[in-house]
Amino acid sequence: MPGLLARWRQWLRGRKQKLIRAGENMPLLLISYPRDGEAAAAELETAYAHTLPAMGGQARRLYDSLWPALPAIVVVQLRPSNPCGCLGHHHPPGSESRLARRLASELGHAVAEIDLAYESIRSWCPEPLSSLAVGAGAAEMEALRFRAALLAVLLHEMEHLAFPDRSEPEIRSRSREFYRQAMAEMVAQELGRDYGIA
Repeated sequence: MPGLLARWRQWLRGRKQKLIRAGENMPLLLISYPRDGEAAAAELETAYAHTLPAMGGQARRLYDSLWPALPAIVVVQLRPSNPCGCLGHHHPPGSESRLARRLASELGHAVAEIDLAYESIRSWCPEPLSSLAVGAGAAEMEALRFRAALLAVLLHEMEHLAFPDRSEPEIRSRSREFYRQAMAEMVAQELGRDYGIA
């Protein structure tokens, strides 16, 4: 099985958990991550708890209907990569991890679960020409691009959980639009430049 050795290695190293609270009406995130994934967990916390709530109305409005449709807690399994190469997955009811099932049992209500492959998301570049057009240093752009990509994939998978009947193209279209708007906002605020191809 692809990735079996990597999963076994992660199991031996162990995992840590972190609870993240964000804006009003947004679910709590319980992040479970490998011990060597501390930086990715911290970046996801910054993106979800600080960057997303501070974004302008246009980007946030894309997901107004999402928050009431999700349970109060979403478990996020962070791993460096997925054997299938996907950036993330939503876990339909019945396919959750032992952690999510135990948490749901202890709390007495539903808990949703997704996974995110943070190294795959870090190397994903959905708009390479727009990123190049900014003309900023590689390190500056990398940090912003990774944060926007983490948020876009997180929200994409959360939308799958909340609205299982929505089609993949519809959900993908919204997450790409969110990524574009998030990058435009962050590049303008943090670098004082325009994002995109003029």
